[in-house]
Amino acid sequence: MRVRDLMSYPIAMVRPEDTVLTAVKRMAGEKKGSVLVARDCLLKECLGIVTTSQIFLRVFAEGRDPAQVIVSEIMTPGPLVSIDLDASTAEAAVLMREHNIRRLPVLKDGALVGIITSKDLLACVV
Repeated sequence: MRVRDLMSYPIAMVRPEDTVLTAVKRMAGEKKGSVLVARDCLLKECLGIVTTSQIFLRVFAEGRDPAQVIVSEIMTPGPLVSIDLDASTAEAAVLMREHNIRRLPVLKDGALVGIITSKDLLACVV
């Protein structure tokens, strides 16, 4: 099975200058566990990623107000570990395990086209 068969699209995105509250609302509205960060939400300019775990650890656990914290302050900055659209799901699993991550941006000819998660990979075995 290929990454293209399991990846999610469209991708939830925010701008680096958005507040964490904006990111939380986007994640909740799109039922996603992360948002990719890009200038003007352009897919070719992925600057980083923000996950629910980061929000809990870097905002809520520190007692910070998500309406006052900027996404760029807490995001994991790029370049992100990514995978090609035509790669196998086994390759995706290996990358996730090697880098201890649960989400991989999916690229086609260098452009962001989707995201695959560890949850998506479970579809291969269940």
